[in-house]
Amino acid sequence: SVIGGLPVERLRIFDFSHRVAYSTDKDELGKTGLAPDHVDLALKGAGKSPELISTISPWKAWFHLPLSEGTFSMRALFPLRGEPLGTDRAQPVMGALELTQDITDDYERVMAFQGIIVVMCLLSSVLLFGVLLMLIQRSERVLADRILKNQKLESEIHSNEKFVSMGRVVASIAHEIRNPLGIIRSSAELLLRRAGSSDAGTKRILEAIHDESVRLSQTVNDFLDYARPRKPRGDVVDVSLVLDNVLAFLESEFKRHGVEVENDARRGLYAIGDKDLLYRAFYNILVNSQQAMSGPGQLQILGDRVFASPIGDGEAGWWVELQFLDSGPGFDAANLESILDPFFTTKEGGTGLGLPIVHSIISGHGGVLKLENRKEGGAVARIWLPAAEETGDE
Repeated sequence: SVIGGLPVERLRIFDFSHRVAYSTDKDELGKTGLAPDHVDLALKGAGKSPELISTISPWKAWFHLPLSEGTFSMRALFPLRGEPLGTDRAQPVMGALELTQDITDDYERVMAFQGIIVVMCLLSSVLLFGVLLMLIQRSERVLADRILKNQKLESEIHSNEKFVSMGRVVASIAHEIRNPLGIIRSSAELLLRRAGSSDAGTKRILEAIHDESVRLSQTVNDFLDYARPRKPRGDVVDVSLVLDNVLAFLESEFKRHGVEVENDARRGLYAIGDKDLLYRAFYNILVNSQQAMSGPGQLQILGDRVFASPIGDGEAGWWVELQFLDSGPGFDAANLESILDPFFTTKEGGTGLGLPIVHSIISGHGGVLKLENRKEGGAVARIWLPAAEETGDE
């Protein structure tokens, strides 16, 4: 009656001679040899933890799911005590009670829970491995980028050191040449005015001397401007007005070569900078575009105030953006990365300092210069200059 309704497989009671005194299986009554090894502990009043009895090893059970009944059982053996003989007496041990319970279903649930834990551990391990692999790959890319940047920086430092040394030599030579060259130029102008039209041959020679002295003077000035760049002032400059002045100066030159100029820059573009240096930068870009077209063509200028981050990894802010688009052949893709290097030129008789001077001026203003080829043909020079605060945010 005590075990009724409970999932008990078998119940036995052993006497002190290890004989079965009671069993749920009547065929076992009075038999010996069925008692567990530790039955004497129970007969002496000591208990022992339940033990697991299985027909197969636990690791093989994973390959025999679902398990049949009786595959796993739990056996408990403890002393069977009676009523005490007196109030001051302990309960006497009457025998050993053995309970055997089929726990196959419970064991299957435990195995399922273990399986879930194993699967979750594996999935977590795979996920963690994937995250670690992604972090390692990202770290490798970042490290490779930094190594590449460091190598590029070292190369630039070595190149700059060479250019600095070369610039010092060139600057000293150019400085020594400029004074006598100015005397030659002014003397040629004076002789031209005195010669008049008396001697055509002499006049042609004087004109050639004057023109070459002007060209050499410009070349010397280019060397000095690049070797000894001037620090730009921090004035509020109307960029659109500077562009108008440059275009007015070059108007006759553009007409002579058949270049149509379309100035679509917005009026009232104010930037922080140096008006004279920006004039020189715009002049060099426009002249370079006209020379690249080597004949009739179209030149368009776009300008606006934009909120952007032209540096790439910097914070966005307000910039004056200018674009110079020409209809020429564009930049040679093989030379695009070297076009801003000093003394690099593809023009016969060029110094290779026009665009490097522009880059030096724009960089000195805290701006950005980018040279690209247009998809529809031609080249585009993009300039970003820090916008003046007085213009207000849009």
